[in-house]
Amino acid sequence: MDNNQKNFVLYIIGAVGLIIFLGGIFGLYDWKYGLVIAIVLWIIAGAYRTYFGVPSNR
Repeated sequence: MDNNQKNFVLYIIGAVGLIIFLGGIFGLYDWKYGLVIAIVLWIIAGAYRTYFGVPSNR
């Protein structure tokens, strides 16, 4: 997989986590569920970054 593709997958996972988190805040479902699911997705993204050796953009 190319580095651009790896970064794209990371951004998509992060964006989905953010959307789920915001959905919980704005009342689509209980905010606790949104927070837990968003944290799980962000942990998966971090593991993906470590596994594939994607450098941080900082």
